[in-house]
Amino acid sequence: MSTLREELHQLIDRLPESQVAPILAIVRESTPSEDGGEEWPLPDFVGALSSGKGDLAARSSEILREEMGRKPE
Repeated sequence: MSTLREELHQLIDRLPESQVAPILAIVRESTPSEDGGEEWPLPDFVGALSSGKGDLAARSSEILREEMGRKPE
């Protein structure tokens, strides 16, 4: 394995879990698919809602308070 690949593996292993999905999307876009095609088989919108802040339904009251200018409880 090349030095660059080893460094890439080490950096990926140090990423916080919240950053894995966005980085994975970038790598998938840059990597040819296994069948020889050049595009990732999933639509572009897959993973677009990954904010890293957890479940939006669970945070809905907090989000609404912030949008209305109120302090979270």
